[in-house]
Amino acid sequence: MLSKLVTLVSLCVVVVAGMDARAQKLSPKWEELTGPDFVRAIRQSEGVCLLPFGIIEKHGAHLPLGTDLLDVRFAAMNATEKEYAVVFPEYYFGQIFEAQQQPGTLAYSLQTQLTLLQETVKEVARNRCKKVVIVNGHGGNESLLPLFAQAQLGGITWCICLGFRVETVWGGRHKRQRRTCMGARRRRRRCWLRDRTWCTWNARGANRVLTRTD
Repeated sequence: MLSKLVTLVSLCVVVVAGMDARAQKLSPKWEELTGPDFVRAIRQSEGVCLLPFGIIEKHGAHLPLGTDLLDVRFAAMNATEKEYAVVFPEYYFGQIFEAQQQPGTLAYSLQTQLTLLQETVKEVARNRCKKVVIVNGHGGNESLLPLFAQAQLGGITWCICLGFRVETVWGGRHKRQRRTCMGARRRRRRCWLRDRTWCTWNARGANRVLTRTD
């Protein structure tokens, strides 16, 4: 009887410990955190905040307008599985003047782009994120971000800002097959290509491009 009681108590302790561990796990997404959880998240991340920087523009006739934004956020979220960091909400106020005539594209003035980015970084730093990593997922931002970095020399330094590009295009531009496969991986479903092929993401995580039969 005593051994059964000890076993039952041990089982209860394991269950409670498991529930407590799940309760202690913090979401990396800024927008999903409560106020108290946010304080814990900043402490756990040691003040590191990832700012995925995308764009809203046309990506061929078969990919979402937010492909760059979705892909770069997907990459940032994967990174937090290796090392915890706070991930800023969707940010797409970048440079896209060259495609502003395309349907669905959102193109903001240069002044607005720089002001929004400056104010965003300032607010992120005010919330005790002292290391802001701007993760760029859009080629058009590659000229904007160096200008933003140089502009920091003319004012108050709010935090340490780092930036790098997440490359999701292999051997081509927006309409190539591998870009579509990246979208299939992120959304875990099929994406039809324009040349009667389709791409899917299988259970093992391998990209496949097959001929469409219908």
